[in-house]
Formats: sequence, C-alpha cells, structure tokens
Amino acid sequence: MNLDLHFLLPEIVVVATALACVTVDILVAPARRNRFVAFTAALGLGAALLVVLLDRRTGAAVGGHFTVDAFSLFARTIAVAGGLLLVAVAAPYTARMDRGHGEFYALLLLALTGVMLTAGVSDLMSLFVALELITISSYALAAFKRHDPRSTEAGLKYLVVGAVSSAFLLFGIALVYGAVGAVDFHSIVAHVSGKGPGALLSLGTVLVFMGLFFKASAVPMQVWAPDVYQGAPSPVTGFLSSLSKSAGFVLLLRIVTTLVVPLGSPVGGAAGGVGAPTGPWGAFLGIVAGLTLLYGNLGAMAQKDVKRLLAYSSIGHAGYMLMGVTVVAAAGTPALRQEGAAAVLVYLLAYYVTTLTAFAVVCAVSAEGKGHDMTTSYAGLSRRSPLLAFAMLLALLSLAGVPPLAGLIGKFLVFFAVVDAARTSPALTALGVVGALSVVFSLYFYLILIRAMYAGSPSGGVEAPPLRVALGHRVAVFVGIAALLGLGIFWGPVHAAASDAAAALFASGPR
Repeated sequence: MNLDLHFLLPEIVVVATALACVTVDILVAPARRNRFVAFTAALGLGAALLVVLLDRRTGAAVGGHFTVDAFSLFARTIAVAGGLLLVAVAAPYTARMDRGHGEFYALLLLALTGVMLTAGVSDLMSLFVALELITISSYALAAFKRHDPRSTEAGLKYLVVGAVSSAFLLFGIALVYGAVGAVDFHSIVAHVSGKGPGALLSLGTVLVFMGLFFKASAVPMQVWAPDVYQGAPSPVTGFLSSLSKSAGFVLLLRIVTTLVVPLGSPVGGAAGGVGAPTGPWGAFLGIVAGLTLLYGNLGAMAQKDVKRLLAYSSIGHAGYMLMGVTVVAAAGTPALRQEGAAAVLVYLLAYYVTTLTAFAVVCAVSAEGKGHDMTTSYAGLSRRSPLLAFAMLLALLSLAGVPPLAGLIGKFLVFFAVVDAARTSPALTALGVVGALSVVFSLYFYLILIRAMYAGSPSGGVEAPPLRVALGHRVAVFVGIAALLGLGIFWGPVHAAASDAAAALFASGPR
C-alpha cells in the first residue's frame, strides 16, 4: 500500500499536539499547567493551519482511503481555523479547572482530527472511523465536569443517542456493501450510475442519512441537542455546534454526490445538460430540511436559557444548510448542484464564525457562575461589558441574516440556490417558503435576547458590577467581530474558493 502520509501532515501535527498536551500536563507545575497546555494546543494548531495553507497539493493517501482535493482543503482550513479560535475560548474556562487540562485539550484535538479526516474520506469505512473519532471524544468532553450532574446527564444522553445513530450508520454501510459489493465511493458511484439504486441500496442510503443527521442535529436525530448543549461545558457546546456539525454536513455532501446525484447525471455527461430525476431523494431531504427548520425556530421561541436557545437555533440553521443539500440532490443540472454545494460551504463558514463568537460571549458571562438565564445573567449586559454585548449583538444579527454580516451571505446564497433550482424542480418552492417563514420566526427570539442585553434590568433591581473579560475571550471576540464584518462585506474570495471546492466534489468518479 502506498501510504503517501505527507497528504495527512496537518492531521499528524494535530495528533502530535494532542500527545504533547498530555505530556506538558504531566511535566509542568500545577500553577502554570493551564497556560502551558493551552499555549501548546494553540501552537500546534497554528502549525497545522500553516501546513494546510501552504501545502495545496492534491492526491490520495493511505492507499486511496483519503483524498486531498479542493473540497477537503477548504473544509480542513476552516476546521483548523475554528479549532484555533476554540482554544482561545476554552483557555479561560480550563484555567478554573483543578486538573485534567491535558486531557481536555487532547480530547478536543482528537475530535478536531476526526473533523479534518471527514473532509477527505473516500470510502464508507473510513467515514465511519473518522466520525467515531469525533463522537467518542465528544462523549467524554460533554461529561467532562465530573462533579456537575447536568454535565454527566449531557454526556449520558449524548452517548445513548450517539450509539443509536452509530448503529444506524453501520447497518446502512453493511446494506450498501451488500448491494454494491464495495464500500469505496468510486465503485458505489459506478454501480448507482449503471444499475440504479435498488431496494437494498436505497434502505442502506436512508440509514446512512440517519446516522449523519445525528451529527448535523437534524430531524429526527435532533432530540439530544438542547439538553446536551445546556449541560456540557460551554467550550464543548461551542465545539458541538460548529466543528462537529460541520463534519456532518461535509459528509452529507459526500454521500449525496455518491449515492444520489449519479441518478440525475446528465444524459451523455454534457456539462450543462438537464439531468434525469433523482427520484424521491430530493423530496426526502426537502421534508427533513423543512421539519428541521420548523422544529428549531419554533422551539427556540420559548427558551429563557441562552444555551438552550442557541441549541434550538443550531437545529434551525441545520435546516438552512439542508436546503442547500436538497438542491444538490434535486437540481436538474450539474451547475445548479454545484451552486447548492458552494452555498452550503459558505453558510458553514459563516455559521462557524458566528456561533464561535456567540459562545465566546457565553463562556465569558458564565465565568461568574450565574448560569445562562437571559433574565439574570444577560440582563443589562451592555452596561456591565459593552464589548461582550456588542459581540453577541453582531452574532445574533448574523444568525438572523441581517446585513452586512456574514450570516446574510450564507442565507442569501442558500435561498438563491433554492430559487434557481426551483425552475427545474418546482417542489423546491415550498421549501423556500418554509425557509423564509423560519427567518421571520428567528427574528423574534434573537430580538428578545438583544432586548435583555440592552434594555433589561437584573432581577431584584441590583445592578451587577462590571464584567471582567479574560484575554482568551477578548481575542476570540475581536477575531469574531472582524470575521463577521469582513466575511459579510468581502465575501467574493470566499465564495470563489467554495465554488472551486464544490467543483472538486463533483469531479471524481463517473457522473
């Protein structure tokens, strides 16, 4: 087997950094342990980011089980950059821990390694291994606060639902193998293009989708999100809502282009020709997207706990990204499918930046130990910390899709792709209407939190003292604010890179 491990050098650097964090934790005195471990994690991720940015070679590694192309390079870049920002968010939190600093960062980095690997998997077994690396690390991270019953409950609930989703995924992979006789994507694409899906392969595809819906927190595998987001440590919640979710959508794009899109390949392979219908898969994904949108945005309206509100909001945003995935599955031409995939990638980056900025604020506010209730912890936040209130304001407006912030670009591109694809697939019009209504619903609960921060008064009428913001949170907040405004105004280069990544997604295998 030709390993070609140089294509996996960023992942190797991150794994080495995880081991280094554990080693530093053992060797350094307790008083300086958190500072050194966090610095080691940031240094390793910075080195991995440099490798990803400087080495743009493409090829296959580990005997073809992993592929490095423009799509995987795009996903790996935003994953490592998001991990670096997450370390800045986590450092002040881990400073309050009496032990376990090395283990925390090691688990976080191993989960990040899984996220990076999912970007380039070339077969279903590699997909399963990479996904389990994320999931098993996340189980431990969610329950990391050993003496907090809510954290233990979060870890247990995540474990139970995650085990069920893994069973779905593994059984689906077994059925796909039974139908095709292979698990590599190239063989599956060739089989689907030549012989059609068949009943066994269709059932396997549904089960694989169910396993991936868990990572994306999409209906019907979304039930874990509110309780786990609320009980898990705030940096871990930030990881689950950004990096972990991105792995789900990267894999959804891979699976749709492998098991669904070949059915709609243009006759004769013409680049701009109209494809054959993709059967019920577009309707299936569209229904899931619509239900996810409604569940997330309607459920968020009744929430008073900010972490639960962001959990339901995360479910709603999974629905928006599923709209783009539905376009990839249901559109009638290759150009429209690539447009939908590029929209998902841009939305993913915008959501990354937005949610990590929001959770930087959540971590800073929760440092006081007063919880996450918007009527107490967040009431009058603008008077206690104008910086945190402004950062959360921009993050919430970005989630709502207000210009000129990054969230608007993601929503605009997704809706544009849906409207464009509706010309050849009219059923997508209904999905676009549901998405538009969900945007209106979301404005309601985002504005409630904004009102609490800027016009609310603490319960009891006693104004809390000014809030001290740790260095790591200040760094994350300033980077987040710059990214929210920068991506919202100068989004052209990002969209061009996402379009190249989407083109690479469709380039391999017979279409």
